[in-house]
Amino acid sequence: MKRMTPDQAVTYIGVQHDGGLSPCPGMPNAVCSYFPKDRSHFLAPLLYEGSEDSARERIKAIHETLSGVRLLKEQGHYLHYEFKSLIMHYFDDVEFLIDSEAQTIHFRSASREGFWDFGRNARRMKKFKSLFQSIRV
Repeated sequence: MKRMTPDQAVTYIGVQHDGGLSPCPGMPNAVCSYFPKDRSHFLAPLLYEGSEDSARERIKAIHETLSGVRLLKEQGHYLHYEFKSLIMHYFDDVEFLIDSEAQTIHFRSASREGFWDFGRNARRMKKFKSLFQSIRV
């Protein structure tokens, strides 16, 4: 497994040429819902009912309650957040891609630097999924 620099990590951010999210790097510091065959990084996507706008507002409402997070990009059905850890000041990138036809929200949460994240990205996305399912906008 090769380590990525922070500069290399951000090249994987954004909607890719195929319209989806990037795969996770070959390190244990990321999770993604877009590649089910990648068993070491895969978490199931979110399913939602209602409109894409409602789903987007739920995503944004949850992130407004969290500390150390800021929205870097919102473009159509794509959102990109940056998380800064409180103690070590590491940055993680969290992306959401809303598929309104399938009423599915795909996500990718990855550390910008380092090798291990000690499960931080997986815990973050599991907590987010729980919060998302518990609120209605």
